[in-house]
Amino acid sequence: MEPALLALWIVLIGAVTGFLATWLGVGGCFLRIPLMMLLLGLSIKEAYAVNMAVIALATIPGVIAHYRMKHVYKKGLITAAIGAGAGVVLGTQIAMYVPGATLKAIFGVACIGIGVYTTYSSIKKKGKMPPRVTVEQVKDLEHGLKLGVLMFLAGIATGLCGFGGGIYYVPILSALGYPMHIAIGTSSTQMIPVASIGAANLTLHGFQNWFYVLTIGLVTTISSWLGARTTRWMKAWILRAVFGVLIGFVGFCVALRLI
Repeated sequence: MEPALLALWIVLIGAVTGFLATWLGVGGCFLRIPLMMLLLGLSIKEAYAVNMAVIALATIPGVIAHYRMKHVYKKGLITAAIGAGAGVVLGTQIAMYVPGATLKAIFGVACIGIGVYTTYSSIKKKGKMPPRVTVEQVKDLEHGLKLGVLMFLAGIATGLCGFGGGIYYVPILSALGYPMHIAIGTSSTQMIPVASIGAANLTLHGFQNWFYVLTIGLVTTISSWLGARTTRWMKAWILRAVFGVLIGFVGFCVALRLI
């Protein structure tokens, strides 16, 4: 591939997924993985490895902001990270032995389900955000065995699909009574160690490409910052709903091996 074309694809993958992830509040991995396969020629397992490493790096600035705003519940974070970390090891281990075509089908079906969920929830909420609650305003939230088991199962799903995991973690935390801002902050923070574990496991088995991790990760981090600034003056719920449809469509294409 020509260097100029390669640079263009790297910027496109990093910029589009990073910007949309923070602007619309939807994980960019649903587009990043298919784009890396389509434009860079990576196998789905290599795309999983790069994606998880990029998430671990690009999530750091946002997590720092969440921590400063007191949106991270430390007790729950420890339990969730341990449970999901163990699950993602198992999930990525299974993924390495699953044929690529089957893995694409799993990824595609997951994207279709998440796309439907994203579109439905966006239309239902229409951009409404619940009142901000910090960890200083809550006495005690779930941080025991129930959380650990649910996160373990979510970690397995994360490893099988190569996601960052937030699409699973936030609903679990919310269902267990976490206020939305704390659920998002805690979920984002746990993604750093959990995605790192998943990426490390895939790396140990030869699926990592550090050039793409560093280049796509850098572009993603910058574009994520721009996306976060854009949320201050643009209503994104309609585009988030449309993006949900796009996720479903991409998942359909991957499942049918069109990508």
